[in-house]
Amino acid sequence: MGQDIKFAKMNSQGNDFIIIDITSEKFEESNNNIIKICSRENIGCDQLLLINTSNPEKVSCKIYNSDGTSACQCGNGLRAIMLYLNNKFSIIKSIIEVCNKNYIAEIIADNKISVDLGRPIFLKTDDMDELKLKKDVIADANWKGEIVNVGNKHYVIEGEHFDVICDEFQALFNFTFILGIADKNNLLKIKVKERGAGWTKSCGSGAIAAVAYVIKNYPKLYRSPMKVEQEGGILEVHWNNSGSLKLVGPSEFEYNGVWNG
Repeated sequence: MGQDIKFAKMNSQGNDFIIIDITSEKFEESNNNIIKICSRENIGCDQLLLINTSNPEKVSCKIYNSDGTSACQCGNGLRAIMLYLNNKFSIIKSIIEVCNKNYIAEIIADNKISVDLGRPIFLKTDDMDELKLKKDVIADANWKGEIVNVGNKHYVIEGEHFDVICDEFQALFNFTFILGIADKNNLLKIKVKERGAGWTKSCGSGAIAAVAYVIKNYPKLYRSPMKVEQEGGILEVHWNNSGSLKLVGPSEFEYNGVWNG
């Protein structure tokens, strides 16, 4: 038996997380340990969030996917962390640092949490060595899309999900599929396959990436705030003239528990 480790289980529209505060808990960050705690045969989650709350108003975080790989951003996870901080420290705003980048999270209303994910960066496939080796696959697939970096990389593609695309590039990207462009209700429907976690009910960074894509390619079709619908529910994405994108939606505390490996 291992050492007892206290954790909180939380979710954002079905995208679920295990949060461990490493200021008080000692968790061995081995690949085996991460996969084990994330397994649905144990506690189970899409992402493991290890946070340091020595200063609750400026928290550092490490994000691990359920397959043991690391990530540098998770919009839904950051909102869950903000709710955790509110429950534990009674604060409504915090800076959350992931991979040396700061994100401002804030509780703006009852069960409504925002996180500013900054300006998206569009990447060219010709600039990525990993994709140069797969140009034949890209040409054969004949899809319309772009790679958007919103703290993590999303390949945003118009149309239904294509497993062959995901299989070829899953180690490189998250995939966000836009299931229709024009909508009179300012609504965008998407489906996301996360690198290291698979198909998910809700993906905050995927929502941000999809909105960044349509703002660039269809600037007259949408206005802020835009609604983004996934299996788990609807998120809002706000933007302003600075180009910064803000994710808004609910998060939920499930339970506190103890894991002993």
